[in-house]
Amino acid sequence: MVPTNRQIRVLLQKLIILLFFVFITLTIRASDNNYLVQEPIPDSTNISNHKRHKLEKKKKKAEGIQLLKDKHSRFLIKYDLVFANLKTRVTFNGPRGILNLSLSLEDNLKLPSHAAFSSLAFVYRATLRSGLYVNYYGINRNESIVIQEDLYFLGDTIPAGSGVDTYFNTQIVSAGYIFSALIKPDAYLGFFANLYVIALNTGFSTINENKSEKLALTMPLPNIGFVGSFKLTKWLMFYGSIGVFSLNTEDYGGLISNYNLSLGIIPARWLVINLSYTELNIRVYNNIEKEIDAVVEYNFRGPAIGLSFKF
Repeated sequence: MVPTNRQIRVLLQKLIILLFFVFITLTIRASDNNYLVQEPIPDSTNISNHKRHKLEKKKKKAEGIQLLKDKHSRFLIKYDLVFANLKTRVTFNGPRGILNLSLSLEDNLKLPSHAAFSSLAFVYRATLRSGLYVNYYGINRNESIVIQEDLYFLGDTIPAGSGVDTYFNTQIVSAGYIFSALIKPDAYLGFFANLYVIALNTGFSTINENKSEKLALTMPLPNIGFVGSFKLTKWLMFYGSIGVFSLNTEDYGGLISNYNLSLGIIPARWLVINLSYTELNIRVYNNIEKEIDAVVEYNFRGPAIGLSFKF
């Protein structure tokens, strides 16, 4: 006779309870035996070696920090002006696929596809191997147009020929940890793990009618990757990084990938002039009100010029 699912569940419950009691019994016996074992007498030699090793480790750490200070490599503040080519698409999926609308904000709503924006970063090397960093940048775009065909946005329809003010604003903060496999003040080769907090705001308002709609998504996305920086010559430095992460749930998720290549000219020990190329790709989705899923695909890429201050 084949046992039923209920009989199998009951059997498994009994087996789990039996294993639990066996585990408790063995734990109690092991604890009782520990009381019978005579406590070992500390070895003064081992204690001495442990203290010496601890002092040597502390001394090496202090020497590394002093080396970073002498090389102007412990703190870094970086400013970049990025000249980006942008692509943005917003897609709305209604319940059970009733609605599926995709808008290119550059093609359909005539938002600027090119923009210059600022990026600010701060790096702190706590030791020769490890450090922390924070990065921020924001891109705000808006445009006034007369739409040539009906516009549907979050349940509202704007007829063709209407004047519309549109916008798409992006604010991104990234903070994380970096770890180097090299123990050198002028070189990094390791990995990073960070968290992006992304705020995306887009919408429109009609010029002659009292209609407006907006979509705001704020979400955290982790990111992991590799980073490397090397001093090529006395006056030249290379920097590169690449990262990617994907997170998917039923109501929320996204994909983020980025890379950066940079060449630094060093006119002084505390100053670096950066020439770089960077790209960031974001695809996020979220279940918003009215049972509509919003998907935002956002990409920017382009060259950048900036300054790094080291101390």
